[in-house]
Amino acid sequence: MLLSEQVRMIRDEEVLATGATAWDAVQGWKDQKTVNVTLTEPRILYVWMRTDVDTNDGGVARALLDGVPVVSSGYFDGDIDRDVFIVLPAGSYVVKFQTSCHEGTGSGVRLQDTKVALLNFPDKQRETWDSGSVPVAAATEETVLNEDFTVHATRKLAVGSIKKYVCIVTVYGWADAGGVNYAVNRHNNPGESNVADMVNWKIFLDDVQVSWTERNADKGTVDHNAPGSYGRYVVALDPSTVYNLKLKAYNGCGSSRNCRAYVDVVLCPWFLSDVDYEPVSLDFPQGSTLYVVLEPLNTNPMKAVHIGRVRFMSFGTATDYYASEEATGIIVFDYTFEIVEVVNSILSAKGFGGCISVLGVDVQ
Repeated sequence: MLLSEQVRMIRDEEVLATGATAWDAVQGWKDQKTVNVTLTEPRILYVWMRTDVDTNDGGVARALLDGVPVVSSGYFDGDIDRDVFIVLPAGSYVVKFQTSCHEGTGSGVRLQDTKVALLNFPDKQRETWDSGSVPVAAATEETVLNEDFTVHATRKLAVGSIKKYVCIVTVYGWADAGGVNYAVNRHNNPGESNVADMVNWKIFLDDVQVSWTERNADKGTVDHNAPGSYGRYVVALDPSTVYNLKLKAYNGCGSSRNCRAYVDVVLCPWFLSDVDYEPVSLDFPQGSTLYVVLEPLNTNPMKAVHIGRVRFMSFGTATDYYASEEATGIIVFDYTFEIVEVVNSILSAKGFGGCISVLGVDVQ
């Protein structure tokens, strides 16, 4: 008997808006595009933008949800893609795209494309925080944001129970002084020295500093009233577990800065991580056949699915895994547990930008 669950609920997917914005050399945030969103049921909102810049210009772009920044490009003088997934309840919302040109010597900057869309998965969770303005004296480090959050409980599927939730943390760094905004934010990894004339942001999970998965700083000390650095951290977390997230800022500038962090978090076991993680604990009768379908989501990365794990003495994929498949596009993977025991096996997957769409088992 075949039992399966299509966790990517494609019937709920909808593109609400796309398209480029006009060239603009305005220094300071300027509204470029507004999209109104009405949800009759909970959904995941997807917001994406791709930057463009004229020769010798440079700038920054950002997206806001109901007036709150949710993702920034950081400074750019070429093409940059940025996106964010936001879990929302039913209601009405406003998505706004803004740009600011730093140099302003040519046509300026624009968004060469944008997308606002809806999608849906079960087992989704959102955490969002605004640290408020926190003063950080020159040459000192302060904790700007300190938040505990609890990952949702596990859930039993036909193939087993959810084992890990992929957590995507998107951080928007901001600094000002005396009401004047400064584009001086950057994101530091463990072991990196603080940079002078910049606000150096660091991220901690359970009081351990971790490395940013992606990051992009502001331009530097030039003030164009448009700060907004970009940082993203991706990690797989345990269900029903309390975690602590901290953001600390070291002020390398010559005078005090008021630092502010806007943070948006999405947790979902069906979003693939950038490294191998275990989405479910396998639990079904011996002799059955497991089916896993992986798909592109917001990008079409190389994705991988495995039965087994990297051994204490590894001789490569062929000896670490009883079965393995790696490809772009849609992967339809199956494995029959004949000799290998279900209860002694591990399912892992990876491919940030992709997702698990179907999990099933032909029970024997």
